[in-house]
Amino acid sequence: MAQDEVFRKNIIKINLTSLALDNYSFSYERSLTRKITLVAGYSFIPKTNTSSIFLVEKAMDRLLEEDDDLSDYLNRSTIANKSYTGEIRFYTGKKPGARGFYLSLYGRYMNLDATYTHEYETDSRTYMIPIDGKIKGLGGGLMIGSQWLIGKRVAFDWYILGGHYGKMKLDLDGTTDLSDMTPQERRELADDIESINDDLPGDSKVDATVTDQGVTVKGNAPFIGIRGLGFSLGIAF
Repeated sequence: MAQDEVFRKNIIKINLTSLALDNYSFSYERSLTRKITLVAGYSFIPKTNTSSIFLVEKAMDRLLEEDDDLSDYLNRSTIANKSYTGEIRFYTGKKPGARGFYLSLYGRYMNLDATYTHEYETDSRTYMIPIDGKIKGLGGGLMIGSQWLIGKRVAFDWYILGGHYGKMKLDLDGTTDLSDMTPQERRELADDIESINDDLPGDSKVDATVTDQGVTVKGNAPFIGIRGLGFSLGIAF
């Protein structure tokens, strides 16, 4: 078989672009037929202060003031995330294997742990309420890209443009002693948390419940994500 017809059926890759978000992303691609492959991906963000993520930090420096409410919120929040992606790719081109322009159909599941400290002031005192919990998302979408086999075993995968849509569920709790709050202050605290609805897209909805033992926050939102202008490097075998 000529060198340009070598058919490598397996590729292990790391996404270099996602490292700018402190996101470590790996994938395994396996050829099912001459030009159709199956890809399994796993990515994770270790527990990280949101404001310390490289791209978030740069955006804060350019767009936000130090005393901005959003800047303060990001400084008081952390995230840790795991995502699982499965996709099937259809390649074009005459050369066999996972190379050339492709169309990808994919599904993604996200499990994110989030914490933040909600600051709330009443006439008598300031409450610092630690809130933590999970945000889970499930969706599917399309992506186009192109992959090259450089030399005999180096794969270069370029994600040109893609995106997914689905549903996301929020389930957060803030356990703290709020027994000295008046009923009016509790309603105002719930309204303060739910004011985030004004900034959420589409049919998103967040509901807050305040009791003597703390705060419960539950909600639903679209699970929207963009994939594109990124690249991975891998080894084919």
